[in-house]
Amino acid sequence: MIGSVVMFEAPDGRTIRGIVVRRNRKTVTIHTDDGKHWNVSPTLVRLTGQNVLDEVAPKDGRVVPFTEPAAR
Repeated sequence: MIGSVVMFEAPDGRTIRGIVVRRNRKTVTIHTDDGKHWNVSPTLVRLTGQNVLDEVAPKDGRVVPFTEPAAR
């Protein structure tokens, strides 16, 4: 589900944590804390039980703030 906090294992073995920002049939796009985006198969993703929309005040609607990505 969009807004869910998830974890997955990167190809180098690191555990990556981030927020689902898009879901397609074959991949989910995950925005990480360091400003990167990963396209990952849904079968590799584990839910942490958190959702960023739970933390947003109702007056803010469904807009979720993200950190500014690093300069490219």
